[in-house]
Amino acid sequence: MYTESELVALARALPARVMLVESDEAVAPSRRDEAQLMFVTQGRADLIVDDDEETVLEAEGVFLVNSGSMFEILPRPAVQMVVLRLDLRRLIENSDDTVFRINSAPSGGAIAVRPLAHLLARIVKLNSSDGEQNRFKTASLIYALLDELTRRHSAMTGEVSAATQKHRERLRALLRYIDDHYAESLTLAKVAQHEHLSGPYLSAFFKEHVGTTFSSYYNALRLERAVDDLVTSDESVESIARRNGFRDPRAFVKLFKERFDVLPSQYRRSEREDRAHRQPRSTVVDHAADTPLGVLAAYLPPGEVPSDDMAVDTVPLTRIVALSAIDASAKGTPLRHTYRRVTTVGRAKELLYEDVRAMLSEWQRDVGFEFVKFHGLFGDDMHVYREDDLGNPVYSFLLVDKVIDYLLSIGLRPFVELSFMPQGLASVPDRTVYSSPFNVSPPRQLERWVDLVNAFLAHVVERYSLDEVASWMFSVWNEPDTGPTLFGFEDDAEFHAFYKATFDTVRRFGKNIRFGSPAMLVTYAQNKDWLQAFLDFADANGCRPDFLTIHFYDNDFAWESLPEHKPGAPSSTRLNRDQDTFHKTLKQLDLLLNDRGLHIPVYMTEWNLTVSHRDLLNDTTFKSCYLAKNLLENYDALESFGYWALTDFMEELQPSADMFHGGLGLLTYNGVKKPHYYFFKSLSRAGERLLASGEGYFICAGTRGLQLYLYNYEHFGHLFASGQRYDMTYLERYAPFSEVGRMDFSVEFTSLPAGRYRLREEIINSEHGSAFDTWIRMGAPAIDAMTVDYIRQVSVPQLVVEDIEISDSGPLTVSAVLEPLEVRVIELVPLG
Repeated sequence: MYTESELVALARALPARVMLVESDEAVAPSRRDEAQLMFVTQGRADLIVDDDEETVLEAEGVFLVNSGSMFEILPRPAVQMVVLRLDLRRLIENSDDTVFRINSAPSGGAIAVRPLAHLLARIVKLNSSDGEQNRFKTASLIYALLDELTRRHSAMTGEVSAATQKHRERLRALLRYIDDHYAESLTLAKVAQHEHLSGPYLSAFFKEHVGTTFSSYYNALRLERAVDDLVTSDESVESIARRNGFRDPRAFVKLFKERFDVLPSQYRRSEREDRAHRQPRSTVVDHAADTPLGVLAAYLPPGEVPSDDMAVDTVPLTRIVALSAIDASAKGTPLRHTYRRVTTVGRAKELLYEDVRAMLSEWQRDVGFEFVKFHGLFGDDMHVYREDDLGNPVYSFLLVDKVIDYLLSIGLRPFVELSFMPQGLASVPDRTVYSSPFNVSPPRQLERWVDLVNAFLAHVVERYSLDEVASWMFSVWNEPDTGPTLFGFEDDAEFHAFYKATFDTVRRFGKNIRFGSPAMLVTYAQNKDWLQAFLDFADANGCRPDFLTIHFYDNDFAWESLPEHKPGAPSSTRLNRDQDTFHKTLKQLDLLLNDRGLHIPVYMTEWNLTVSHRDLLNDTTFKSCYLAKNLLENYDALESFGYWALTDFMEELQPSADMFHGGLGLLTYNGVKKPHYYFFKSLSRAGERLLASGEGYFICAGTRGLQLYLYNYEHFGHLFASGQRYDMTYLERYAPFSEVGRMDFSVEFTSLPAGRYRLREEIINSEHGSAFDTWIRMGAPAIDAMTVDYIRQVSVPQLVVEDIEISDSGPLTVSAVLEPLEVRVIELVPLG
């Protein structure tokens, strides 16, 4: 199958496009007006251009197809190429007479084309994220590339083809006429008449020199132009068909379906709205150096640039944030600190491990939460349910008691998720998730499930008292809205009945026991049909939940519904391009509930950047900055923000022996704190009233003085968001943020009582508080006990302390310059 997609989106004013081309089949001869610089990233390309001899390009091979040339790809093993298409007519005069000879296949050719590969890599890198200056920087790179082509790779016209000059001129005139009049429903006879040729001669000439029939070439040209119209205009399919030379729109639809295997309307839906949203069909793996695009990214280092004149330097700008006249004595907005309501651990069984208990106990001491949420209370690893030889249920809550006893001993109450299905109760024994499996099928007998829930409630009420149990929170199941490929039931009606039976069972122990909705995955780009249907059912059947339970991950799940998505393919590599998706999701949910007149608390009990346990960003300072931005910009908007999860020591996947494998936790598997742990710990000192907040800052006050939470956030680039890791490697994890500049912050406080104060700054950045970056500075050594101990001691935030005197003479100005992806906490504490 042949596919091509725009790898990065260049400004439309630029005379260039960067495409990702993939094929595992022969590609019929075709011709384009643009020159095409091809770089093979994977596989092998066998090309024939203008009837010349076959050219074989291996990975890192570079070839240029001149504008107007015919080229084809022979049926060989699969190939992936990055292709830069240049409209030379907009770049140089007399472009028809401009011919370049570039082919790295001959001996020694690879060295000669290295500058071109470098410039192509720079163009891709620069446009992997938005930026106002990208257009002009990209233009400079394009002209640098054109200069390299002109100085070193120009060719005499006679060198490029064995065809006679007469035939070449005739072919050029013929193809230009077709290009200029393609929308006029051309026929072979009409073109022959214009060129003063007979029909049979033109047909034979076309077949010989173009390599395909007139009708095949003409249909491919019309389809190509129609595709551009589909994704860049709002015209109807019928209008686009007629405008591109198809008198009968049905013929256009038929040809389109044969070529792209989807209808034009489906193609438009999947590609028009946001070209960068498309998933390149390459294989994406965890270590970026192994990805196909990593071959091109290897040309980015300065050492790969053969000459200084091709370097295009960029200087990140400093963002200035200046606030004046912030009244330190103002009443402000009361803060509830709802992020401290719920914390999370992977599964109930993990709370039996001493390592996890030690981490959770320290976390509770450092921040202090009310509830802890986890999966699998009824999982088989908790040994809650079995059936005897006669088929009678046998319950055991011994391990459950050990978990709950421990939680209560450290001041945490369980946020009870009644899940998952004991294997002995499961209707589908092999429907499991995770490496250490949970069964996620419905019960084979709903009555047996009800009996289990009833036995559990009776047990905990007897052991801990009804008053204590009434202070807990209850829900049933995890993400049933994700469908039967994950946690959902095959039939939503079956789940609704399951929910109501559980609701009724819990309610029998008292109406004061809080029972919420199942945990639902809520994201901005997905429809809310499942949620709406669930709420409709609950209202109609007298089982409205006391609160909603939601999850949020910043993955781009919406693409799974697109035609190019392969069912079952992992989506954890794709992230949202929009840096404000978290905020938009919460606002969207709030509007939905208001429209229904439903005013109940909303608890977020899982929240993370990604569902992936192997995303390399999870260990970096980006994560602390990401959490600071999203939590502080939406502070107290929900009843909880349960970060998922405490530690990388989780049994959803086979545990990794790699300390910095990109796990989801606040701590590594061996208990070393990551940067975002320190952010949450510092946030526990926030005051009771909000004085000011905005992009990059959150200023509050309380009995312990003033607290300023600052963050210099930059979103990852679009290329990274699409799942392509490009120049990111296991050791170089900040490549998606190469354009980040500093943030220069200053604030003027008024109405501060005179006296002595301590000005304290806590700094979390790549130099301070980042275990991963400490390990990199050590030389990325093998992990042993001494290394872990050193990292644990050294990787703490920087603390800067200054005692100052404030008089009645004027206001106090506090300023700071934040490094990229830095979080800084500034506290002004009275000393007397």
